[in-house]
Amino acid sequence: MAELHDEMAQHLTRVLRVEPGQVFEISDNEHLYLATVEVARKSVVSFRVQQRLAPRPAPYPVTLYASLFKFDHFEWMLEKATELGVSRIQPFVSERSEHGLAKAAPKRAERWRRILLEASQQCRRPRLPVLGELLDGPDALAAGEGLRLWLDERPGGQPLLALMSAERPSTVSLLLGPEGGWAEREAIQIAAAGWRPATLGPLILRAETAALAALALVQASGSAAPGSHS
Repeated sequence: MAELHDEMAQHLTRVLRVEPGQVFEISDNEHLYLATVEVARKSVVSFRVQQRLAPRPAPYPVTLYASLFKFDHFEWMLEKATELGVSRIQPFVSERSEHGLAKAAPKRAERWRRILLEASQQCRRPRLPVLGELLDGPDALAAGEGLRLWLDERPGGQPLLALMSAERPSTVSLLLGPEGGWAEREAIQIAAAGWRPATLGPLILRAETAALAALALVQASGSAAPGSHS
């Protein structure tokens, strides 16, 4: 037996108009199950679980270290990054992040988690991406696992696909800058921390566009690699 309450139950009954007898795929944030609706009220929707479904191929494990930028663009990025299989999103404050954004970000965390949940439901992800607590820039630069790629529009970086093909890492961390790019002092710190500059081409992309382009390339490269995640 599984149940949904309160806001989620209201969404199912009022928006999706679920009724007893309908069959859905549901998730416990680990596995997918086939389940039949037994009770559908605005306060509770209960399911009878019929069977656990075979696992689907898992997205390539990617953590996105995302410097804060305008919230409407940032939240659109959260939604689309979820659809593109991001494992974890780690917001942080860079030198060029607006002070007001940094101050307001902790109050938006619940809204951001709801965006991740709704996007996961839309694309039928069995597991939600993790939203990390807001970090200061130095803490973000010291973090990261696997192949640590710094998305940098300046000359000198290697193409992201070339780095993926050469390294074939088991996991990837992407470092995304703010609107206006990295401050020079910050760029020096990033390089000193061991992040490898990666380019997405000759054009200057908006922060949210760069994030999604990089995630799509990493996922495509990872799924094509021998021994890719499943």
